[in-house]
Amino acid sequence: MSIPIATAATATPPAAVGVPTEDVTPAPVLFAYAHPDDEAFGSAGSIALLTGRGVPVVLVCATRGEAGEISDPRLATRETIGAVREAELRAAMAVVGVADIRLLGYRDSGMAGTAENDDPRAFVNAPLPEVVAQLAAQIRAVRPTTVVTFGADGIYGHPDHIYTYRATAAAVEVAADPDQPTGLGEPWRVDALYFNAIPRERIEAMAERSDGPFRSMPPEERAKLGTPEAEIDTIVDVADLRERKVRAIRAHQTQVGEGGPMANLPPEQVAQFLSREFFRRAPLPWEVSAPGQDPLGVLAQETAAVPAD
Repeated sequence: MSIPIATAATATPPAAVGVPTEDVTPAPVLFAYAHPDDEAFGSAGSIALLTGRGVPVVLVCATRGEAGEISDPRLATRETIGAVREAELRAAMAVVGVADIRLLGYRDSGMAGTAENDDPRAFVNAPLPEVVAQLAAQIRAVRPTTVVTFGADGIYGHPDHIYTYRATAAAVEVAADPDQPTGLGEPWRVDALYFNAIPRERIEAMAERSDGPFRSMPPEERAKLGTPEAEIDTIVDVADLRERKVRAIRAHQTQVGEGGPMANLPPEQVAQFLSREFFRRAPLPWEVSAPGQDPLGVLAQETAAVPAD
């Protein structure tokens, strides 16, 4: 999705973000997404806060975004877009301090109803147990305290986002199960699983604009998108990191262009949208000794985030 970004804000320099308080490397946080740029729009500010505090971050990406838009034909072709978007992903993550990027190698499925959905190589056509096993192996290898991925809505209903949610949520349980194959590594239980969220009320407000990105979607379908504000329990204030988040987004050059959902918004409103990141903590089938004390939960507490707008 092409989204031009503008902001009038200035950021706190990276050195002011925070540093580890003890000479102990914290447990990693693993983010699992479908395409390059998913991480920048949904979590780049939180990722920058984590890495600034010495928390290792690992990004798992299912595809290289081969079905994505090409904002400028000088940047890529249909034949090269996958490799170009991988390079953009690595550049974006360098902005927020992440070098450990793991690609699962599936092909972008595109939006529902497109020809890409029928491609046998498409991510959504991969057997779910196979994808779950790959993700469970990553969780066991990384041994993260926290996993972050999409929720059941896939933010705006993208088939790959929803498939990533299904596979990652299942993989968290498979990784913890000692009866699963030893080839996946030693069992590992995460302390927290979070789903990225956008307030449903925000999507409705965007759809009401005459030039809004969801204006042509039937109301009954639109009502499935996003997460009701009342269900969003974790908000990270990233206003001080907004400039770095914008830099991470802009690194995805092929995807940043005219006609996106923020294209006609005033800079101050775009800045407001990019100042907070929303998550919903999912229940786990095992007891966690210190709920809310995982790195993402700590960020939400320490940034004194306010309720969703």
